[in-house]
Amino acid sequence: MSLHKTHETYYALAAQDASPIPTVLMGGNSLTRAGIKHILSETSFQIHDDAVHHESSLSLYPDAEVVLFILEATRSLGEIAGLIMGLKVQCEAARIVLLPDNLDGDLVVLAYQAGAAGVLHTATAPQILIKSLELIALGERVFPAAAILSAANDMAHALRQEYQPGMTEVRINGHLPGERNLSGREEAILWLLTEGAPNKVIARKLGVAEATVKVHVKAILRKIRAQNRTQAAMWATTHLNSAPDLRRD
Repeated sequence: MSLHKTHETYYALAAQDASPIPTVLMGGNSLTRAGIKHILSETSFQIHDDAVHHESSLSLYPDAEVVLFILEATRSLGEIAGLIMGLKVQCEAARIVLLPDNLDGDLVVLAYQAGAAGVLHTATAPQILIKSLELIALGERVFPAAAILSAANDMAHALRQEYQPGMTEVRINGHLPGERNLSGREEAILWLLTEGAPNKVIARKLGVAEATVKVHVKAILRKIRAQNRTQAAMWATTHLNSAPDLRRD
């Protein structure tokens, strides 16, 4: 997504009040944290001095409309995905931004699928960083287009390599997905996974228990031969042509 604003976004920024936006820095070294604090010192982003290292220690601002979490992406991909989804479960107002040193395509795609609001390089110019965070606070998602296109090209190349003339389906991770036999409910859950929705949110949208969602997710992973939610979401983007009816059983 381009970092340039539309005229509508300009007007929205001008119209919104300047009430402080709780902003939590997670991870990172003291130098990086000091730099971010300095850049945001004269903005509406209110930095919380105490670093948060564990989800269980969060007091997740139940009355805030927007809570910005800025994560330095120094963890493994699995840990990052788990942290993003965990924060979104605990704080519905969370807008999560990753600040990696390298714009790795896999990281960008994973962050998008897990529900992050943006990925910004640590070398982003201060004014662009501020404006990007303002967009994110308004509900936009900001991701580097080049990294996403690179990841998409890599995926397309891998799919072409797996395709064999005469076959009617494409192999995913070396397997044919023709026997997946997903139910309507499973397709609905799988579609919500592409939006980065955690189990709690999926359960609320479908009107079922969270434990029921967990059982369905395990069944989905087994049927499509995916190892995790991220792989399942990526699989869905190439196999579900449109959003299924969430009311289906």
